[in-house]
Amino acid sequence: MNNVFAIKRFGALVRKECREFFGNFGLTVLSMTGTYVIYLLASLLSSSPPSIVSRLSLMVAWTGFALVFAPSKLYGTANHKKMGLDYVQLPSSALEKTLSMFVVSYLCVTLSMLISLFAVDTLFYLLFPSRSAGFLLTDTYNIFSVKTFVDLFVIQSLFVLGNMVFKRQKVVKTFAVLIGFVFLLSFVMGLLVKAIGVESVERWVETVLKDFPQLSVQSSLVRTFVIITHAVRGLVVASCWFGTYRLIKTTKY
Repeated sequence: MNNVFAIKRFGALVRKECREFFGNFGLTVLSMTGTYVIYLLASLLSSSPPSIVSRLSLMVAWTGFALVFAPSKLYGTANHKKMGLDYVQLPSSALEKTLSMFVVSYLCVTLSMLISLFAVDTLFYLLFPSRSAGFLLTDTYNIFSVKTFVDLFVIQSLFVLGNMVFKRQKVVKTFAVLIGFVFLLSFVMGLLVKAIGVESVERWVETVLKDFPQLSVQSSLVRTFVIITHAVRGLVVASCWFGTYRLIKTTKY
């Protein structure tokens, strides 16, 4: 028997966790969809209807909030010494559990949120067409681009790892660690700027800003920046999910 990955075992685990999904996370989806309904109903009292961009932006924000809280809601007891016994005793490998966690906590949450929010928005448009700036699906590409979903995945990956690292208050502690990391990075950057020289950095920034309007996608500066950005995102995602996999595999119960 393959102890690393077996498609039948993985499929059985995904089906099991998908069946339990709405019992564990359905109330959260309904609550966040309800707040969007309140937002749409409140717009009836305003002088101008909410624009398509504002509605789409709120959908992205609500989906992002759901993705942040999903790991702790769906797998909050996975690393608990007592309550995590049921999870560790599942007839699946650590890799299968990690992949199933991705399917359920990211794909299922994203789809359930977007489907429910789009359904509510479409119903609102059909009931109050004069109070809607337009049908939502007519201008979704700019907001719901591939980059948007990649950014949401990167953010959630951090909280997936935090869910396996911390025992309690997982979201709060993960958020606190991220804030601390930002402050630490800012401190290091400040020391670096001081070491190089503030005037030298200011001259470099002025040069870049002066040439910024002429920069194109083909320029070496833009290409380098894009490559570094993608590399950092990929490194963050890979590190978070590999760390999650290792914690699932090595946590003692």
